[in-house]
This record gives sequence, C-alpha cells and structure tokens, in this order.
Amino acid sequence: MMAVGESISVSPPGSRNRSFYIPRIKTAATTFLRHGYLSSSSHRRSDVEGHNKVQLACTLPEEVLQHIFISCAQLSVPDWSWVNVSYVCSAWRRVAVNCPDLWRYIDFSHPKWHSITSQRAKTSSLHVISTVTDKNTRLLQRTLQLAHRIQDIHLTSTVQRIHPLLEILAHPNPALESMIVDIHVPSEHSDVDQGYDPPAFPTTGPPLTNLKYMELRNAPFYLLTSRCTSLTHFHLHDLHMTERPTLRYFLFMLEQLGNLQDLTLHRAFPIIVDSGDSKPQVGPISLPRLQTISLIGSVPEITNVLECIILPPSARLLGKIYTLSDFKSTVWKLTNPLSVHSWGAEGGGLPLETLVLTGDQSCGRFVNGLECNPDFRQSLRIRGFRADCGDRGASIDLTIAPEEYDPCDDGLIIALSAIWKALSLTQVHTLALKDLDVVTQKTWTQFLRTLPSLRILDITGKAPSGLVWAMLLNARSHAQGQKRLKKAGGEISEGRRILIPRLNDMYLHNVDCASGGFMVARNAPVNSHCDLDDSRFLDVLLASLVARRSFDVCLRSLSIARCEHVLRRNVDDARAAVKYLVCDFRHVVKDEEVDADCPASYWGGCDVSSIPGLRHYHRLRALVKVDSGLK
Repeated sequence: MMAVGESISVSPPGSRNRSFYIPRIKTAATTFLRHGYLSSSSHRRSDVEGHNKVQLACTLPEEVLQHIFISCAQLSVPDWSWVNVSYVCSAWRRVAVNCPDLWRYIDFSHPKWHSITSQRAKTSSLHVISTVTDKNTRLLQRTLQLAHRIQDIHLTSTVQRIHPLLEILAHPNPALESMIVDIHVPSEHSDVDQGYDPPAFPTTGPPLTNLKYMELRNAPFYLLTSRCTSLTHFHLHDLHMTERPTLRYFLFMLEQLGNLQDLTLHRAFPIIVDSGDSKPQVGPISLPRLQTISLIGSVPEITNVLECIILPPSARLLGKIYTLSDFKSTVWKLTNPLSVHSWGAEGGGLPLETLVLTGDQSCGRFVNGLECNPDFRQSLRIRGFRADCGDRGASIDLTIAPEEYDPCDDGLIIALSAIWKALSLTQVHTLALKDLDVVTQKTWTQFLRTLPSLRILDITGKAPSGLVWAMLLNARSHAQGQKRLKKAGGEISEGRRILIPRLNDMYLHNVDCASGGFMVARNAPVNSHCDLDDSRFLDVLLASLVARRSFDVCLRSLSIARCEHVLRRNVDDARAAVKYLVCDFRHVVKDEEVDADCPASYWGGCDVSSIPGLRHYHRLRALVKVDSGLK
C-alpha cells in the first residue's frame, strides 16, 4: 500500500509518462463528495429520478407515450435501434415494458435487440419493418421463414441486397395482411439495367386469404402471384422497363383481384407487344369493387389502361401526365376513355357539379429580361367534384405536369382542352380558379360555352385575364347581335349567345387587380409573352359586367377580399354593375396613385419598362375609343 505523498507513474501505450499525485486526487474527490457532485449509485439514481419527474417528456400520459414508441418502432432507419427509447428513464421503461403491442415490432438493427424483441413478442403476431443491410439479412431470413405468425412486412433495400429474400417474399407467411417492398435505386444508376432474373421457384400455392395490401416499389412484378386474390389495395411504383409485364398478362393478373378497391400505377405501366396493331387485341376487364385508380405516366400509357378497365360509376380517377413530348398525336386519344366513364360526357353517371383549376409555376418564366429560364416548369391541375363525393375528395383529379423544359404554353392548353372536352360539365354550378393565367381568351370562350349552369365563379391568386376578356367580347358580340336582330329579325347565332347566362356570384381573393394580360400569339393559340395588354384585370372585369347588365344579365354579388391595387373608381363602377358588393376597403387605393404610363403590372411586379423587345397594347382603351367614335 502506498504512503501519502507518493506518486505513481502511468504509461499508457503510445503516450508519454505522466505522474499522478495521490494526495491531490484524494483532496479533489473529498471536495466533490462534500458538495454533492459525487454520491453513491443509489443516491445518484434517486437524484436522477427526481429530476426526471419534473420533466414534461417523462410525465406524458401512458397512451401518448405508447403512441410515440410505436411510431418510433415503425421507422425503418439503418443502424438505429428503436429499443433505445425505452431506456431514456424509468418512466419510459415502465410504459414500454407494459405495452405488448410495442414488442411486436421486431428490431433487426443488432442480434441482441432482435433476441430481446422476439422474446418479448412471445406468441403475438409480428411486424417486420426494416432496412435490409449486410448485417441483418440472415436475421430477416430466419424470421420470415420460422416465425409462426407475421402480420405485415415492410422492407427497404437496394437491388443487390433484396435478392436473398425474394423467394421468401414470394411465399409469405399465410397470416400476412400487408406487404411493402421498397427497392431504392440511386439516381445516378436510374438508367442502368436494374432487372431481376426470372424466378427459379414456383409461385403457386394456396390463396393468401389474409393479404389485403401490397405495395411494390421497383420490386419484381412476380411478387404479385395468383395466390393474392384477396387483395383490396395494390400499388405498383417505378417499375423498370425490363420488369414490366405485357398488357395481356397484366390484365390477366388484375382480373383475378375481384375485391380490389384501390389500384395505383405510378410509372409502372404494362408494355404492349402487339405489333402492327394500333390497339392490342385484349378485351376490357371489370373491377366491380374498385373505388380509386391512380395513374402517373405518359398520355399513351394512361389511355391504354383506361381503355382496358371497366370502372364502376363511383370510382375516382387520380392521374398525372408527366410528359407532353408526344401530346400532339396522342393527347386527343385520351378524350375517348375519359368520356365513357361516369364523370365523362358520355358516361351517363352522376354529373360533376364543381370544377377546380389550379396552376403552378416553379419559378419565373424569364431571366435577364426576356431570356427563357431553363429551370421554369409549370403544371395544371383539374379537379371535378360530384354531389356524392363527401369526404372522399374529387371524383376526377388530373394533373398536367411535364417534367421537360417547355417555354411555351401550347402543350398545357391543348392537354387541358382535350380533358375539358371529355368531361360532363353541363351541370357544373361552381368554377374555382387559382393561379391560372395561361389560358387565352379564345380558349376560354370555348370552355365557357360548355358551362350553361355556372352560377358561382371563384378566383384566387393570379388574374385570369383571358377569362374576363372572353366575357367582355362575348357581351359586346351579344349586344351587337341583339341590335341586328331587332332590325332584320331572326335568331341570334350560337357564336353570339351570352356565355354563362346564369352566373350570379363572383369572388375575388388575393388577386392583383392591376395585373395585365397577354396578347395571343399569331401562329398558335397561346399567349405571346412579348405582346402585353396594359388593360388592368379589374377594369376589364367590370366592363364585362356593365355590358352584361345592359341586357338584364346582372351579377347578383361581387366580393373583393384582400385584393391588391383596387381603385376607388373600381369600387364605384362595381356598385353600378352588380346588385350587392362586398369589398375590403383596407386595400382600396386612390385613383391618382396609378401611373398613367404604366397602369398594369406583370410577372410579380417586374419593371417591364426596362425590358427591351416588349410591345404594349391597351385593348380596353381601344374599345372605349371605338365606342366613342360610333356615338
């Protein structure tokens, strides 16, 4: 035993000699003990527990903590164990141990945790949720093969690591209710052949009567076997071209799913191998219980699937067109399969009553003046609601969102026109527009002719200049037709009939009322973004309402809420044009604050006077001058 005052020398490997003075260490330890910094293990434990009792996270109700723990167990994070959360404090540990449902989520992050969770699960049905790694592949194999009862499987993996598990997944536990196989392919290898070898094992067997949900992401299609006849939800995502089944085989497998309620095909459509025929010789199949079909693909892919499936009248269609590279030759083919369904013009089902159009732009169209922005992308979403939709959402929900760069609006407008033509819109009483400013006056005229029952028009965000110009020019044309009718007699031609004669109410929300419009390009039915119309949106709208009132087609109410650049004279004109006006006067500005040389605004406040090459017009002022000359 060493005497007081001696020192010891400790020389760890690879380090220099260092002396420790024993009395100094004892003095320091005594000081820590005296001030309570060090204590016995029992005292330390009681102090920690006392500290935890005042922490909010440690005093949450047991039901809340159990919900949090189960949410952690449902995460699939590599090299992380959800069991660690049960060791945060004694309160958490107690709640976790007393929650039987928690231990059904087997932890595959380490053999130790796998053993603990498997033992605590006892004879309960298991949840196998994990990211497949080189360390846990054998654990997963053993569990999937030997577990007496597995309720659901959710595996995330790469293509290489999933191969040892494919045979087991093709012959899952008979008690299985849900299976999700999510295969990740790095973006830099997305174009590389990521196919799977044909199965070297049979896929037949007794029906999996409990299996209701299956989701395959870049996984082999053969995991959908003839045993899965009880599926109610089938989701297929990102299937590589080499793995896609033929249309005939795909429909054969789909027809066996008589209980299917939800079908998803996202970039995972079957291929057509019939050569020489524009349409494959495959008869349509019926899915009588289908409630929702979700499709993301090109126009031909979506068209082919809709032509081959007979949907029940109550089925909802969710779709996204992600490319318009071939729209001129194929987009109008989409009209036929859309029109024959219940929400189509020829379907004969319960008609649509509300139509919502939403536009979106990723960024500005131009940079440095009129130079096209290569990052510019825009999309258009069309939603139609029926009276029986309830909480289910839109009966039809289609998005046109081309991923390739296109500085022109041509493809977007033509695709919208094709979809519009296919839908049954004669009973639509509400039209809502949000950030939709690309449709031209000529196209709006065609659209409005199909809405004879429209009573409510709701506009939010970007001002649809083409819409109000269609209403104004139609009102002027109708007035001229009435004058000629009085002189010569006869009927007004279809082109001169008043559009949306039943329109009663109009709502404007967060609209820049000083927004200008665009003149139509000479050789295409799209906007020319170099030819600007300096007529302000609200001025054109009020001019159309005044013209409509002249032949007793008066708007009942107009609401202007949180809009920008509303002038006092606009408020006075609105009072004279409608019966009831609701206006947010906090945003009304004086007339003299408007710059006479630049009355309209463009592109989110961009100073168009500094951009060369722009040609300015003022169509409304020109019409007023024409009317004055005629008088």
